[in-house]
Amino acid sequence: MLKIKRSIFIKNILNFSTYLWFIKYQLKYKKIKIKIMWIVNDLNLKKQARDLGVKFWQTPGFLFLMLGLIAITIMTATFFISRNYDSPELLVVTESSVVIIVLVVGNLVIKMVEQITRLNKMKSEFVSVASHQLRTPLSAIRWETELLLCKFRKEKVNGKQRASIENINTLSNKMTRLINDLLDVARIDQGRLIIKKMPVNLATITKEALSGSSALIQEKKIEITFSDKKVPLVFGDPEKLRMVVENLIGNAIKYTTNHGKIEVKIIRKGEFVIFSIKDNGVGIPLEQHGRVFDKFFRSDNIVKYQTEGTGLGLYIAKNIIEQLGGDIWFDSVEGLGSIFSFSIPLSKKTKEPKILKEV
Repeated sequence: MLKIKRSIFIKNILNFSTYLWFIKYQLKYKKIKIKIMWIVNDLNLKKQARDLGVKFWQTPGFLFLMLGLIAITIMTATFFISRNYDSPELLVVTESSVVIIVLVVGNLVIKMVEQITRLNKMKSEFVSVASHQLRTPLSAIRWETELLLCKFRKEKVNGKQRASIENINTLSNKMTRLINDLLDVARIDQGRLIIKKMPVNLATITKEALSGSSALIQEKKIEITFSDKKVPLVFGDPEKLRMVVENLIGNAIKYTTNHGKIEVKIIRKGEFVIFSIKDNGVGIPLEQHGRVFDKFFRSDNIVKYQTEGTGLGLYIAKNIIEQLGGDIWFDSVEGLGSIFSFSIPLSKKTKEPKILKEV
């Protein structure tokens, strides 16, 4: 009997060891595949030209590739010429040719980078000015609709009229949020995003964000679990952290199908508090993992779900978390779901800090 139990125990250990090895192999394979995809994307010159809005031959990848090919060709020619001719003048001419070509191509690259930088600065300034100009009339529209809804009760307006006013108010609120996002992006690009650091209760912010999304959660019949384990205060900006948490929760709800599950956890890890949200939604394709935190990025597989979004939320969240001294990361499998996490330093009032270990 003891021998049977011992053999079963050994078998379970071996099965568990095999499982761990398989998980490690999958993670290693995934990292290698992502790196290969990044290299392939870097060599995709047509995509570079389309993204930068320049001609094919003006892309940095093409210019550097041509620079390398020309330099290799001239150096090879110099080697064979030096073997057949002893003329030092010829070597000086060939070496000078290499230097001239490097300087010319390098100058083209520098000019193109400067042009892109100027255009990016002009774009940020335009977005900032336009957003400020748009926010004023939108605020007036929102105030007027709210005034109408409060002033005229059900007996003074019929159902259709009230629905129209409510629709105007809802759309103006959406436009205001979009403009605020554009302003935040402009401030981030210009290095003017203001961060106010103070002790913050991340668990309270999370509960309020979940409460604010309760209507959509009930509509989609999503099962929500939240665990905070009495974590200490963090050191951050309450308003900005609220934006990050609301964005992550909103994304999880939008991209989780009806009757899905979402798990929210807040734990302490050394000198940091870790927030993580897990869903069993649509997930993100592996080849697009490297672009998740880019501006205006939306994965291809969510288009069919027709969800609203600008692709700015994760870009803003990443910059906010990094400016607060934390980090943000994710893991996602298409068709299975995603886990988004971020870390925030503990408040200075928290005692007995420990070193953060790798999560």
